Parts: sequence; C-alpha cells; structure tokens
Amino acid sequence: GLALYRNPGFQVFTTQSGLLSNEVFSIREDRHGDLLVCTREGLSRMHDSHFTNYTAPDPIARHLVFDALEDSSGRLWLATPNGMSELRGGHLRNAVPGGPMLNNSIVVLSEAPDGAIWAGSYGKGLWRYKDDRTKLFSTADGLSSDQIRSLSQDADGTLWIGTFGGGLNRLRDGRFSSYT
Repeated sequence: GLALYRNPGFQVFTTQSGLLSNEVFSIREDRHGDLLVCTREGLSRMHDSHFTNYTAPDPIARHLVFDALEDSSGRLWLATPNGMSELRGGHLRNAVPGGPMLNNSIVVLSEAPDGAIWAGSYGKGLWRYKDDRTKLFSTADGLSSDQIRSLSQDADGTLWIGTFGGGLNRLRDGRFSSYT
C-alpha cells in the first residue's frame, strides 16, 4: 500500500481505502498536488485522501502502470506493458509501442526541457517522443544496456539513465557516456 507521513505518524492507504492495488511501482505529484500512484492494477490518483482509479485496457489482462508523468503542458503519460500512452478523458492514445513480451514494456518516464518525453523500456532501450515522432536509442547508439530502470533530467539538460547491468549512463549533447 501507500504510507503518508504526517506529524506525528503515518497514515496507511490500501485497497480497503480505495487504492487499486497494494503493490505500488511509483509515485509522482501532479501540478495540482494530487498523487499519481502507479500500481499493478492501474493508476490511482489521490486527492485529499480519496482515490480516483483508472485501469488501462489490455488484451491479455495486464493492467500494470509502471510510471505516470504529467508534462509541462498538462498532458498525462502512462508507462505500461503496452508502451507509453497519453491518457486524456479516460481514453489512451499510444505514442510509443510496447507489446506482449516483457522486454517491450515501458517502465519509466521523464520530460526534457524542450518538452520531449523520454521513455525507458525493460529491454529495448530508450525512446524519445516529441511532436508525434519517436526515436529509439539502444546499445547500438552507445547505451551501456537496453534495460532502463530510472531517468533523471538535470538543470543543464543532461539526461541521466540508470540501467540494469550497465551502470549509469549520461546523455549530453547527443552523446552517451557510461559509468560502471
């Protein structure tokens, strides 16, 4: 579940409180202060200790949402086994493909200063999405591993990429560097 620390202690939220699943993958805050809680069974948005839930459609009943990101223009992006999709009005629009194999899953998201969305996959590498165009970066482009686990954009525009088995990567000025 989800534990919220408020002095003097914790308040715990579980499926009994309205959370979709007790298995939480990531938590982010949107620009209104709501929590985007990504779970095994979908996305739970927490507002004033109450949940609104969204379950992503999937032909083989994988409802996982690994990550969610509200971008600077207010669009909500979901990282799922089916790829990266924009959630608008309860409907998903796929922007980066996923697929039935686990290594196609998109698991982590980050926004670049120019508004591009970076999407890290479980085994296919790193996607860049901007203006309805995608580009995939992989070990062939200089990444040390195609298994992306974390992304962080710093103030100077450098993208830091945590990988599984390949250490830390840095993307700056179009070039990858790795630190193992």
